[in-house]
Amino acid sequence: MEKHKMAACGIDCNECGQYKVTMLQDMAEAEGLTGWFKSQGWIGADEGAEAVMKLAPLCRGCWDQNNADVHFAAVCANCGIRACCEGRRLNHCGECADLPCSRYDAWIDGLEHHKKALQHLLSLKANM
Repeated sequence: MEKHKMAACGIDCNECGQYKVTMLQDMAEAEGLTGWFKSQGWIGADEGAEAVMKLAPLCRGCWDQNNADVHFAAVCANCGIRACCEGRRLNHCGECADLPCSRYDAWIDGLEHHKKALQHLLSLKANM
């Protein structure tokens, strides 16, 4: 796995369970995703990590151009944050003078790993 791979939004792919399930076939990470997958209706209430693994590949990172077979392909294809970075020719939002913007604020939606991504991007921006 790459030493550091970062999504446009600032999520560190190497810390992401979906990425680890795909790239490392990590059963512990798959187990950690079961509750969320059940709540989304992607696996049954009586299913576990094995069912999550059967859905892989889950994610190869948002910059991967070969995501057609990825479970979250529709989400990746319609990601407004990635599209914005592509349009502005940025590697990530931390390179943007407008960060944090309304699009990014809406994406955070109270999720801790999204807040962590913002903090990461703000630290990168401060050091540019």
